[in-house]
Amino acid sequence: MKRLHTDQRGIAAVEMALGMLMLIPLLLVLVEGSRALLEYKQLQNAAMEGARMLNRQNGDSTGVADYVSSLFQGSDSSQTVDGAAPKVSISPRDANNNATVQVDHAFTPFFAESGSQGSTSAFTLSALNNLTLSAKVVTALPAAN
Repeated sequence: MKRLHTDQRGIAAVEMALGMLMLIPLLLVLVEGSRALLEYKQLQNAAMEGARMLNRQNGDSTGVADYVSSLFQGSDSSQTVDGAAPKVSISPRDANNNATVQVDHAFTPFFAESGSQGSTSAFTLSALNNLTLSAKVVTALPAAN
């Protein structure tokens, strides 16, 4: 009688390859999400610092936008965020003695950038190409004199 062929070598490799098809995209999404949250936190901190400065100056916005923009410069004058510099907008005092500092930045995903030969990456997250992160802080100003 002939024995049935029950060789199972290679099954673990096939299972690992199938598992990696699920784990690699999850890892890529985790990396991009972490980068987006880190960049948003930088924008939020800069907007809060701008609101504090605006509050200390009693609503005078002189120099606030420059100060907030300087927060994105490293010690070696390099940008701390990828791409263009964040856009800072400051709204003047309203009827309720509130002022707003808003910092916007176009988020550039790491895996959406082009490869070394100019072609797009195999793991392109094209839905994130037009993502704009925005941090907005409304601060109550002292009553106008």
